[in-house]
Amino acid sequence: MDPYVTTLGGFSKVTNYLFDALRRTEEQAQRPPEEMADLLGEVIPGLDINQQEEPGFEVITRIDMGSRPAVSRGDPVSAEEWTKHQDPEGRVVRVPQLKQAIFKGGLCHAVRKEAWKFLLGYFPWDSTAEERKALHRIFPDELQWKSVSEEQERRNSRLRDYRSLIEKDVNRTDRTNRFYEGIDNPGLVLLNDILMTYCMFDFDLGYVQGMSDLLSPILYVMENEVDAFWCFVYYMEQMHHNFEEQMQGMKTQLVQLSSLLRLLDLAFWNYLESQDSGYLYFCFRWLLIRFKRELSFQDVLRLWEVMWTELPCENFHLLVCCAILDSEKQKIMEENYGFNEILKHINELSMKLDIEEILQKAEGICLQIKNCKVSKARCLSYVYYACSIQSESVFFTDPVRLLRSVTEAMRSCVFGAAPKSSEKLGRDGSCATERVTRAIR
Repeated sequence: MDPYVTTLGGFSKVTNYLFDALRRTEEQAQRPPEEMADLLGEVIPGLDINQQEEPGFEVITRIDMGSRPAVSRGDPVSAEEWTKHQDPEGRVVRVPQLKQAIFKGGLCHAVRKEAWKFLLGYFPWDSTAEERKALHRIFPDELQWKSVSEEQERRNSRLRDYRSLIEKDVNRTDRTNRFYEGIDNPGLVLLNDILMTYCMFDFDLGYVQGMSDLLSPILYVMENEVDAFWCFVYYMEQMHHNFEEQMQGMKTQLVQLSSLLRLLDLAFWNYLESQDSGYLYFCFRWLLIRFKRELSFQDVLRLWEVMWTELPCENFHLLVCCAILDSEKQKIMEENYGFNEILKHINELSMKLDIEEILQKAEGICLQIKNCKVSKARCLSYVYYACSIQSESVFFTDPVRLLRSVTEAMRSCVFGAAPKSSEKLGRDGSCATERVTRAIR
């Protein structure tokens, strides 16, 4: 009877936590009108401002993002180009330029086995070839799961549950890929074993549906159990929050994405909100496993290595979401899709997306946001935020710290990471406001 529950019903145990968390967020979002200026989805430069009755508050009424710059993509980094970025001892040099080249064009497949280890953090960028040989570690003690007897496993319900869930997921992960197709495929055995080892490595988290989708491309590229395991460990350090029981990471990303879309296209966001889709539940799978089931296998490899460069911002995956939605908004709005139709339409995009077009548009959106001019009024809004999260007196005795905090607040807002200000923002009187004004000047 509840379309939200129906929508999220296939996401295993993570579903209930996401549903509850987002429901709570929606309830908490019903704030008094005088506090709505604190919504950082609206604290962005280039806006018209109306003064409210209570001093110190600013409510954003219109967004002027300016034109979206045209961007182009490049060719994949070749094996020859990769070699040129290594010194005689094997250290990677000119790392920023190399990352920029990877962001613009990705990697040729021959380079991925080595380059991914750097992008994921398994290999330090400044390590020599000899130092990296020492990092080819064997499995940790967590491999002991193979020695667990049937009698021991019978008394360990969590291990039994993990094993059962992994077996089910492995048997339906990328079975059309030649690396995993067929019965008794050695690739499937490795996939199963690495996931079981990771369960013992991080037993508190264990295994959650979706992890097999994150491991599959890594194992495909590494073709080696040990390297694939450690690369997966480092990737899970980035993705861990997506699978935690409280689902704080997923909740935060969906709220950030909603705020970002509201900034970029208020009319489209208002339409989704009118169709009970303002929290973008239909993007859950995109964020959970980083578009793994939306793109072809080769396109996933390209997208992941581009995102691992952390260029042009850490939350680039949110801009990828916005790029896809920007391409689909016209059809959704013209056809007057409701909640169920929106969900169906988004699901049917799977394997129909053009990865290069998406990356091009996402980069353009990022540049569009970056190019917004910051007005003096907007600077004050960020100062109000900075002063709300730490003791005000600290800032007036340390102006460098104040400006650093303002800069961080602006950067967080621009790239969709919406920090929260104090609920009492703007209620400290005109004296504090005047002092903040003098400080920023």
